[in-house]
Amino acid sequence: MLYSPYRQTKGGTTVEWTLQQAVRETGISADTLRYYDKEGMVPAKRRANGYRYYSDDDILILKNIVVMKYAHFSLEEIKALEEHFLCAPDANCNAIFRETLGAKSAELRQIAANYLKIAGMMEELLAMMETPEAYRQNYDKVYAYIAGVFDDIKTVRKGD
Repeated sequence: MLYSPYRQTKGGTTVEWTLQQAVRETGISADTLRYYDKEGMVPAKRRANGYRYYSDDDILILKNIVVMKYAHFSLEEIKALEEHFLCAPDANCNAIFRETLGAKSAELRQIAANYLKIAGMMEELLAMMETPEAYRQNYDKVYAYIAGVFDDIKTVRKGD
């Protein structure tokens, strides 16, 4: 993560992002931003008129959440990591990050390998299913291949 409570602003000024600006900048829906606020993941500040606004640091955290979600981190994992990001850097925080990120890296490598296997399977299936007759002839091979890929991916699937 890039977020640090010690991050300095450029030129000593910060930008206040409205909810809609944050939506446009991060691609996160307004409802999801409200949910993150409610869950305490990225609490929005409020102006005198009650409207939410976000700081540059908040936008950076939100962008990091998008990246982490893309990398198959669960919201629980993201929340847990966020708690450690807010602490002063020390050996304990570093060890937790290294362990968590190392495990996720291994998981992502396995997912990537499975995606490559699935892409290869699709290419083979196209050839095996060129005609209805070819499909009938290759039926057992098709489903054996699918079963093999399923066995590979079920070990990395979470919460599905």
